[in-house]
Amino acid sequence: MDEMISYMNENFKGEYNFFYSTPSMYVDAVAAYNVSFPTKYDDMFPYSDNSDSYWTGYFSSRANDKEYIRRASHNFDASSQLYSERVLDKSLTDEDLSEILDARWNMLDVLGINQHHDAATGTGKQAVADDYAFRLFKGMNINNAPYTKAIN
Repeated sequence: MDEMISYMNENFKGEYNFFYSTPSMYVDAVAAYNVSFPTKYDDMFPYSDNSDSYWTGYFSSRANDKEYIRRASHNFDASSQLYSERVLDKSLTDEDLSEILDARWNMLDVLGINQHHDAATGTGKQAVADDYAFRLFKGMNINNAPYTKAIN
């Protein structure tokens, strides 16, 4: 960063001044220009990607899917706590450890996919929403086998 700042200041002296800054320095510099930003009062939604397909209901659509994501997250969190205890158990076999790690990584993958803006908001097409739900179902089924063993 130092080299870039030096290079830019040497080659663009008088035109620009490159230096390390802080958020407060930036805000003070913008305020010094007495800039007035416009305020948008109307709603930018509903957004549509074609004439009869509106993207609305981000927070209210597909409530069941949102609940399913929460349930899968709770399942993952609870199982992770038990897995941590189980991994510390000296009687754990390599096969059991492998099953726990596979289940854990699978749930991380599935939950990560369900953080996508079309999954969590519910704006995806029906086939996509079905795929997200199916992935959660499969992920929890894979996770529940070692989870059940850990509970027992």
